[in-house]
Amino acid sequence: RATGQEEEEHLEVEGCFIYEAGSKPITDFLSEGSIKKDEEGGIVVDDEMMTDVEGVFAIGDIRNTPFKQVVVAASDGCIAAMSIDKWLKGRKSYKVDWVHK
Repeated sequence: RATGQEEEEHLEVEGCFIYEAGSKPITDFLSEGSIKKDEEGGIVVDDEMMTDVEGVFAIGDIRNTPFKQVVVAASDGCIAAMSIDKWLKGRKSYKVDWVHK
């Protein structure tokens, strides 16, 4: 049933992606004010997935992006993993296994 319509409609599909609008990140385990959140409760991170607390990273749905897909969380995880490695080793840049010339 489409939003705002009374009647149900049957669609022939081979697959679907179910999106639950209005879902909120679960952050009640955090002390109030311990990590910066946006107005909708999502954890705020920089481009390297680090929060406003040095050495604390956040990825996936807890960031409350409009894209609720596993590929986004996986991408966040890759960025965070490389950023954590860089941060732990005190590097100024990422260390990669390949070099583009």
